[in-house]
Amino acid sequence: MPLKPSYFSLFFYVALSLVIQAACLVLFNLSQFGQNPFPQLPVAVIVFFGLLFVSPLMGLLGSASAREKGSSLTVALILNALLYLLIQNEVPGASWYFLAPLLAIGTAFVLPRAFPKNAALMAAMLVYIVCTLLANYTFDSFIPLPLYGLLNVGTLFFGVTFTQRDRVHGYGRKYAYLMIAIAALSNVVVALSLGTSLRYVAVGFLAIMLSEVADTEVYQRFIDRRWITRVATSNAVSIPIDTIVFTVLAFYGEAWATPAWMLEVIVTDMIVKLIVGFLAAIRVIAKEKQQSLKAV
Repeated sequence: MPLKPSYFSLFFYVALSLVIQAACLVLFNLSQFGQNPFPQLPVAVIVFFGLLFVSPLMGLLGSASAREKGSSLTVALILNALLYLLIQNEVPGASWYFLAPLLAIGTAFVLPRAFPKNAALMAAMLVYIVCTLLANYTFDSFIPLPLYGLLNVGTLFFGVTFTQRDRVHGYGRKYAYLMIAIAALSNVVVALSLGTSLRYVAVGFLAIMLSEVADTEVYQRFIDRRWITRVATSNAVSIPIDTIVFTVLAFYGEAWATPAWMLEVIVTDMIVKLIVGFLAAIRVIAKEKQQSLKAV
């Protein structure tokens, strides 16, 4: 008999919807570390950021009844409207932040109904694509760490892409390559619309394609192994390729991009991507165990 979601899950659903809107302010502050920061978050970036949370919102509602879902949606929207009224005049462009939770909630509600058999696949592909878009938006934002290293803000998003891609691999190569192609094309279109240098667009496209193809092929070679083994092995190959190719080709020749600077970025980015990917993998494993319990 399927397990009903606890009130804690419904509470976290509402809380996460509030975090999404508040986190837009954090994303704006992080983007200000870039070489040429935008005066405010572009509306497209706010939309992408909201869609990033579709998968966890879907999971939190789980097998809730129609009444529970309706109540959670209503409370989430009301509280987000109140939060919107509080922050709309605090920072430039904050009046658009309400779009992020609105789209996240709406998409998480619609996907299972539009794709009842493939909602999880669609959500994973969507999260992957918007993660690459957000990573490339913050590609030149670097936060100096206290002891050693420079953290590329985009790394926080890219770390999630590796695990999302490995989830899609479970449905077959064709879905993985379709997702990669859509992500690459989307990144070119969005980067050009935001005025990003063609050099960064080309390098980002190359890094994505090389790392994704390597990851897909390694993952498929270990398809008979445990999921966590496949993820760890494919990430160990694709993360260094992505990080080294992008950092060297994107920033080589810049006056401030010394060899020591690039080494700091590469080392820090690889470590953070591996950690973020590992944490995302733990979440996926926990969710799969929960689903197996529901089937009992």
